[in-house]
Amino acid sequence: MEETSPDGKAFGANPSNSSNPFDVPGDEGPKFNKDSLYYDMSGDKYLVILNHHEFQSTRYFRFRKPSTRNGTDNDVKSLTEVFKHFGFDTSNVFRNLVYEDIIKNLTAIATQDHSKTSCICVAILTHGDKGGELHAADRPYLLSDVMNIFEKQPSLVNKPKLFFVQACRGANADDGMTVQLDSENVMTVPSHADFLLLCSTVEDYLSYRDINGSWMIQALCQVISENYEDLDLLHMITLVNRKVAYERVTYTRDAKTHNKKQMPETRFTLTKLLKFSAESQ
Repeated sequence: MEETSPDGKAFGANPSNSSNPFDVPGDEGPKFNKDSLYYDMSGDKYLVILNHHEFQSTRYFRFRKPSTRNGTDNDVKSLTEVFKHFGFDTSNVFRNLVYEDIIKNLTAIATQDHSKTSCICVAILTHGDKGGELHAADRPYLLSDVMNIFEKQPSLVNKPKLFFVQACRGANADDGMTVQLDSENVMTVPSHADFLLLCSTVEDYLSYRDINGSWMIQALCQVISENYEDLDLLHMITLVNRKVAYERVTYTRDAKTHNKKQMPETRFTLTKLLKFSAESQ
């Protein structure tokens, strides 16, 4: 069994490389029908990954370099393989970005004309801490810094914006509990509508990965691959919760971190069901 590592900040921290963001054409795209039960996923779809493998020694980290996130590249591989199968553009993978470049690149992506876009998914693979703190290569920042960029973008209204966050949300380890098994009209919608945030763990607790990848991302990719024909995303996330909760436990040489559990958590304001479909060959 591979030794497990947490995705938390290793010590007290205070809250330039880049790629070119994609270009989205401005032609007429998917139609919005408020009476439809499902999101229209026939348009362009994009997966954006912020992959943090290594970090810098900066004053924000008290000049102590956060630990290397071994195994994270396997999460990138799994995500790109699964979402490419559903017709997502998976070319926007950013590695070890500093905070300024995270904001610059995501702002450029969010403010494009998304009239032909059906869905945007942002996966953030990094260290983190309580209160929504995430780590760029050079400093901590807040998850809200990222999500706020995608709010109030006119061409993204009524379109699902998915965020998968693999990061710790505190320093507590979960010992687990032992159980005995026996058209045409104009409609105004809230600016916070049509978001989904899947976090790898609940607030205040650690989340884990090994050299094969993180528990949550690997479970997510497997569950989607096996169930997308029958289930919508929210039902599949329930299976992800089940898989991580029941099938995973830490394995370390330290008794304090050995045999620990993890529970993913989801928050969403989706207004329709979301189903993936394989891209026609």
